[in-house]
Amino acid sequence: MLTDLFKGLQPPSQHNTFGSLRQGSAPRRSLPMTESSQSGLLQGLTVSRWKSRASVKWIVLVAIIASGLVWLRFVQHATASSVIQSLRPGTMTKPEGFKIIGLLFYGRRSTIEILECYLRKNLVSHGGYLDEIHFVINTHNEEDLGWLSEMVKQVEDYKWVDISDGVIQDFNRIYNETIEYDHMYVKLDDDLVWMSPNAVPTLVHTLMDHPEAFAVIAALINSATLGWVQYRLGAVHSYLPEPEPPFQPNKDAYGPKAWRASALPTYKLEIGGKVEDFPNTEKSGAAEHAPVGSIGAAPYANHRWLPLRDESLLPETPIAHTEYLPDGQGWKRWAIGAQQHYSLLENLENDQLHKYYIGEDGIWNMRYDRTNVNLLAIWGNDILDNLPFEGADDEQLISVELPRKHRRRKQRLTTQLSNRLLTMPSENLVQTHALTAHFSFAVQPEMYDTDLLSRYRAYANEMVCSSNNQIPIR
Repeated sequence: MLTDLFKGLQPPSQHNTFGSLRQGSAPRRSLPMTESSQSGLLQGLTVSRWKSRASVKWIVLVAIIASGLVWLRFVQHATASSVIQSLRPGTMTKPEGFKIIGLLFYGRRSTIEILECYLRKNLVSHGGYLDEIHFVINTHNEEDLGWLSEMVKQVEDYKWVDISDGVIQDFNRIYNETIEYDHMYVKLDDDLVWMSPNAVPTLVHTLMDHPEAFAVIAALINSATLGWVQYRLGAVHSYLPEPEPPFQPNKDAYGPKAWRASALPTYKLEIGGKVEDFPNTEKSGAAEHAPVGSIGAAPYANHRWLPLRDESLLPETPIAHTEYLPDGQGWKRWAIGAQQHYSLLENLENDQLHKYYIGEDGIWNMRYDRTNVNLLAIWGNDILDNLPFEGADDEQLISVELPRKHRRRKQRLTTQLSNRLLTMPSENLVQTHALTAHFSFAVQPEMYDTDLLSRYRAYANEMVCSSNNQIPIR
């Protein structure tokens, strides 16, 4: 424990807390180190003093000054209660002393008009954690820009940020001109169509409680890798696409207000048929949009998926093909993503979001593996200190390269101060208690041939959006 390591070590009376030592005749103290006290995150921590009577300076205080907020957050984490206690619904309180700013890359109205209801609820002015939200323009579509312009006029804490000059996704310029030191940022993509109620607060508190983290990332529904995990956690259910349009469907099962899985009819197999006979959801092309009715495509436009209501058949449905790979089947095959979306809606109806959770603290450590970064919390300092970015793949940069670079920089810093005085890994943590639904990857255009946008819109209008902020039915 950190308190055991510092037992008996008291700063001299002439010392300003976390400041420099004044000259004086403070009593000399030494801190004995044992093998057990050198274990864990503080392995290799040594405390020594210089022999100069006129300048008693402790190496550990030099480390505090050198590493700044990182060290302070480490001490806070080491002495704090369990993270799960602070993340219970209704017990979280917005931290003070810095802003929490939403940073959203705006380019698709069809999804963001659903997300906007969730954004508004997360503003401080509506009882949330986000002091303001910056919409970084990432489109040239005049109609979509006009819609955002009207939205920004309506909400004081929405900010229009256009620094593109015709260039889309110039991340170095975007981050350099929008990020400030000593604030926390919640980065959001515009194709999120659902967020768990405590997603943003949970990301914020997890980042504060884990100073070793470079970023804390929300667990995605329709993730290239986490679908493999969620399938094995029991969060994904047996669904298949309906082969033909329904005849006189119930309005609760198909239509602008339909989202509940319980209203859907059960998928029926033909006599003697097998689940694997339909559908063939592996198209020949990559990002090409397969025409409706073709191999690997939707059976009909705006089609729905139906539950088999027999989990023994789950291994024969598309989710069984998912892989724990950033460019595997979970990324390539739209049907795997669609099945996850319909499963989420079923879990929402049955109040079973806990099926997505991993452990009491919810942490899934990526260990420098690539993962999707559609919703995350990160300190502004950790972005600005690593500019300029090389390359245009911000997912690879944020999830792999920058954490490794950050770790090496800290190792060099601490080596200069003392022989392995403090080595803190800088890894990305996925917080599985913070959930969000990612509509589709670029290689999944067939997702727009489902009725999922309509279902997420219906859920938001009923459960999230205020009566005076309903999403128009399309």
